[in-house]
Amino acid sequence: MRNNEQGRSMIEMLGVLAIVGVLSVGGIAGYSKAMNKFKTNKAIDQVQMISTNIRTLFSSQRNYNGLDNVVAARTNSIPSEMYSASALTDNATELDVRNAFGGEVDIHAATQNADDDSYVIFFEGIPAGSCQSFVTTDWGGDAGSGLVAMAAGSDVEKTTLDTKTENSSNDVHIPGDKDYGIPYTLTQALEACGTTGSVNFLWKYL
Repeated sequence: MRNNEQGRSMIEMLGVLAIVGVLSVGGIAGYSKAMNKFKTNKAIDQVQMISTNIRTLFSSQRNYNGLDNVVAARTNSIPSEMYSASALTDNATELDVRNAFGGEVDIHAATQNADDDSYVIFFEGIPAGSCQSFVTTDWGGDAGSGLVAMAAGSDVEKTTLDTKTENSSNDVHIPGDKDYGIPYTLTQALEACGTTGSVNFLWKYL
């Protein structure tokens, strides 16, 4: 009789352990998904905040000459959590800025109709799973937003939009373009983002 009770207790214990294991795996997966969504929203907010701050900062200037990570940080155009304050010394000429996913961020002046009349924001290392949220976000296509073009792809580099942006393709989208506008279509999003790895992004503003 005692042996039977011990046997049932062992089976029950194994059942409990199995249930705990399943719940743990589900909890970890749910946490990972929630964290990825949080980082995606955070990174989108970072781009929008940086762009708004820079346009406000340079509203009285004729161009964006001299704009870089250091200038953007010193004028509080970049959220403070994106860089180390100790690295922003008086004689700093470069500054390591990171997005919510830990990828590199680069901000610099570019050319659209004249030298340094625009600027680009570069975000490196956005996971493929978050990429679709980026390309299907309405970043603004009217004159008030200042958005000139957006580029997304694993081969997109910091300088991809540095010169006049006219031709559109699945790598480079232009607000109002009949075939390659912003936001991307679902088919274009799938093509640009892929399913694995990471994607680089560029936004160009006047």
